[in-house]
Amino acid sequence: MKRIKKYIKNWNLIRSFKLILGISILISYYYNNENLFLVIGTILSVQAVFNLSCPGRSCSVSTDKEQKQIIETEKYEPKN
Repeated sequence: MKRIKKYIKNWNLIRSFKLILGISILISYYYNNENLFLVIGTILSVQAVFNLSCPGRSCSVSTDKEQKQIIETEKYEPKN
């Protein structure tokens, strides 16, 4: 039980929302038998549980609270 609490402690609002939305869509699949509900609900639930997002983690949210994103830039000076 401690592992589950530790796992869920690092979740953010969007990840929780994806899981709730995915489960609710899977429940609606159960009542309506629409295959599209099954596909969308499964994708959202898997994304939430395994913290999957865009390819290359380009739009994922970091789970480390102290991790800072570093962007290196160069100052632009136009030539006259």
